[in-house]
Parts: sequence; structure tokens; C-alpha cells
Amino acid sequence: MAEESASAEASQQSAATGSEILHVPKAVFIEDVAAFLEGRTADEAIKELNANYQNYKLIEQELQQSRLRLVAKIPEIQKALAAVEMLINKQQEGQEVVLDFGLSEQIFAKAKVKDVSSVGLWLGADVMLEYPLEEAKQLLTTNLNNAKENLKTNSKEVDIMKDFSTTTEVSIARIYNFDVTRKRTSKEGKGGG
Repeated sequence: MAEESASAEASQQSAATGSEILHVPKAVFIEDVAAFLEGRTADEAIKELNANYQNYKLIEQELQQSRLRLVAKIPEIQKALAAVEMLINKQQEGQEVVLDFGLSEQIFAKAKVKDVSSVGLWLGADVMLEYPLEEAKQLLTTNLNNAKENLKTNSKEVDIMKDFSTTTEVSIARIYNFDVTRKRTSKEGKGGG
């Protein structure tokens, strides 16, 4: 029992941390539906929970799209980093490198280069900046580590949104069932008297 309680507290702390990161209200399991409905109708409560549910699903979808972008970005960074490391090795050995340069889409030219001291890296928004090889390696290594860390964070946030969605679905069902039972009991009380 103490283990379950500690586990539940850890889970709540994790969810609270996640909701703070995502800037959304935390989904709360409604244990006492009657107390939750005090001062409002079941329809009002369900409408509010449905709005939260839609927000959770929207955020989850945005996180999934972000995940796809990160998953596509990581191999690109790894490929660029490998190319820069190869250039650094060839420079240290004093060897020539034969490279394929893209002239236009699907048109390449071969070039022999020696003593390469810098590379151009795309920063985004059609901007390229020239970096010395060691700086380029450091930048790409940092970008790769950040992308991997962002992927881990994204995965945790997706899990939190899924938990919030499930909790909200359960709460909506509990309120709906409570309201149906209350109406049935009310009808039976009027019809039976």
C-alpha cells in the first residue's frame, strides 16, 4: 500500500512537471462526481472537460509532428558531422579528398580538395554560414546532442498528453454515467410515489 502511494505521488509529480512544461491544466481524475458537479450541471462539466480533451489531443498532435521533424533532422546532422570529421582527418593527414558538389537538383560535379580549413553549414531560412572545421564539428555535435535530448523530452510530453487524454475520457464517462443514474433514480422516485 505504501509502495502504491509512493508510486502514485511520483506519477502525480511527473504529470505536474509535464503540465508545467506544456503550459496546460493537469487532467485530474474525478473520484467524487457528486462533489465535482456541485453548482453546475453535468452538461456544463462535460463541455468543460471536452474542451480540455480537445486541447490535449491538439497538443499531442503537435508534439507528434515535432517528433517527426526531430527524427528526420538527427540523421542529417549525423551525416554532416561525419563529413566534417572526415575533412578534419584528411586535413591532418595532408590528403586530398574527392567530393561530389551539387550544382543543381540531381546534377553533381567532382572536385579534388586539399587543405580544407572551413565548411559552410546551413543554418535554416536559406542562410549558410562558413565555419572553421573544429567549430563546425563542435556546433554539429552540440546540435546533435540537443536534438537527441529534445526527442527524449518530446517522448515524455507525448506520454503525458496521452495520460491526460485518457484521464479526461474516464472523467467524462464517469460524469455521464452519474448523470444517467441520477436521472433514472429521479424518474423512478416520481413514478413510484
